[in-house]
Amino acid sequence: MTYRKTWFDYVLWAVYAGLCVTLLAFTGYHLYAYYVGLPLAKLGAFLVFPVLVCAYLALRLSCQAIRKKYDFSVHGAVMLETLVVSTAFVFGLLMRIGRVLHTPKELVAGDFYERALIRAGQSAAPFAHGVSDLYVRCLSGVFAFLGNSLAAAVLFQIFLQIIAMVLGYCVVKKAAGRLPACVSLLCLTFSGAFLKKITVIDPECLFLALYLAGLFLTVSFLKAVLRGQSATVSVLLAVFTGGALGALIYLELWSATLLFFLAGLFTGKCQAPDGRKRCITAFFAAIVSCVAGFFSAVAVDAAISGAGFTGCLSGWGLLYAKRGLQGRLFGVIDGQYVFWTALFVMAAFLAFEFVRGEKEQDYTLWFFPCILSAILMLTDFGGTGSGSVALFLFSVTAGLGIRNCVGGGQAEKVRAKIEKINETAEEPEVLEKEKTRFIENPLPLPKKHVKREMDYDFEISESDMHYQIDIPEGDDFDF
Repeated sequence: MTYRKTWFDYVLWAVYAGLCVTLLAFTGYHLYAYYVGLPLAKLGAFLVFPVLVCAYLALRLSCQAIRKKYDFSVHGAVMLETLVVSTAFVFGLLMRIGRVLHTPKELVAGDFYERALIRAGQSAAPFAHGVSDLYVRCLSGVFAFLGNSLAAAVLFQIFLQIIAMVLGYCVVKKAAGRLPACVSLLCLTFSGAFLKKITVIDPECLFLALYLAGLFLTVSFLKAVLRGQSATVSVLLAVFTGGALGALIYLELWSATLLFFLAGLFTGKCQAPDGRKRCITAFFAAIVSCVAGFFSAVAVDAAISGAGFTGCLSGWGLLYAKRGLQGRLFGVIDGQYVFWTALFVMAAFLAFEFVRGEKEQDYTLWFFPCILSAILMLTDFGGTGSGSVALFLFSVTAGLGIRNCVGGGQAEKVRAKIEKINETAEEPEVLEKEKTRFIENPLPLPKKHVKREMDYDFEISESDMHYQIDIPEGDDFDF
């Protein structure tokens, strides 16, 4: 999906560039302190930026040189994508099964595990937080089927992670393309930050799966409207998508970041003749449906819990009003400075590409959610952990940064090909006109007539050359 560059994109780019500088300085400082030493750790906060510039220039210039000499087919790209996806899912599943077989003894069950346990004559006390309560209910269903055990809880976490990987790959491929989808899938599959969540019994993986499901609905809705669907279909999709997002916001407030993707209705290119009017109608229909979906979720919760509509609504508001800093600063990084530094470096490529790019971009829609995810990382504001959402969003921007660095500058590529053709072209030679060559007729042709004189071997004298016979009258030739 491509979007027009507006003035607001420049504001978002400035904030995003400042965010990348902050994150790179933080990870560079701690990376230098961990591997070199603390006395000169401030030097690491500055050394990471020359590395960023060198990595960007090396990747961009080398890819430009390769593109001038070689052309890569779509079939080859599809085969490479298939290899990456199959490798990620196969080895990712094997790694997670290995975690189940070697569940660490120091694994702490936690409050969610204790509440989800199936006990005779007892039922778990409900959580005030929506996703937390939904997670406990789902985990209780798993225990009812597999029995009360940490292994069953870890299997449930693996199931949620596989669902999140599938949804993440599908939504990124639909919204951003093949290469960013592969990068985000590899980050979710093999990063230690996400693998650790298997043995942490909390609703973070469930929230990520729900978040990606909502993002998939939103992106599908955007593409359908911009592709030129009929007004009736666009409104119906807006109602369904808005209602689902409203329910997700009630489950977790940070799902409201999905609403910012609706800005693609105004920055994207619509193929319908009355595209602007149709996009505005779909936008307001989605917002109204989102509000209706939110209050419908409150009503459903009130009917199930018996706390009343006003009680559920006030409880939801007080839950987030009392929340503040839940953990240490940048606790989501959790000592994995090499991985996060590499991720931030690739995501920072977009800051260069925005300056170098043209009037249309394919990544500006991801700037604002990515900026908000930094707030998630800083404060852990909400009822669930924020690391998985931040990991996903930064992996998408990292993939977009690599894709634009590698495949950007299509005009330069065409210009280079034209110059190459002009250099190797020779002066055209003047060809002499040749006589027309006909195909030989395979059929027999009529022979030319030759006048001949009759001649015989037996000669007759002139005296014998009498052929007139006198016939008497009345002769009827009977005798």
